[in-house]
Amino acid sequence: MSKRLSSKHSFKGRSLSRFASVQALFQIEKTEEPASTVVLQFLEHRFKDKESGLLKADRSFFVKLTEGAWELHLKTDEIVKSHLKPDWTLERIEPVTRAIFRASLYELLETKTPPPVIIDEYLNITHAFFNASEVSFVNGILNKVAGKVHSED
Repeated sequence: MSKRLSSKHSFKGRSLSRFASVQALFQIEKTEEPASTVVLQFLEHRFKDKESGLLKADRSFFVKLTEGAWELHLKTDEIVKSHLKPDWTLERIEPVTRAIFRASLYELLETKTPPPVIIDEYLNITHAFFNASEVSFVNGILNKVAGKVHSED
């Protein structure tokens, strides 16, 4: 997945790092390479490539988010599974959507960023890849998880 940023979906700073993290998490799953290897590839190649649109990303945030999300992916996958209809499996979800869930749920669980900000950021990323029905699906699960996380605080 080498989705290039179009002017329609222009991200900056941490938003750009989140977008890159989703791409990296997708690559980690697809290639089965260690997260550290993929993160290094992004830092050495994609973050230096003007064509990628990632020059202005927050690199340290990208590293923390990607490595943290992958470290917790089994936990976040279980959370997603618990919100699926009985006849759905995690494997049935698009790989990019799984990457979006892994990054967003890591942020919801492990950072102090307000849930509405996290949800909005990842819905914008989802819009860059998918149509409205997938965005609604992601929104529904993120809102349910955010509600539970917020009620536990």
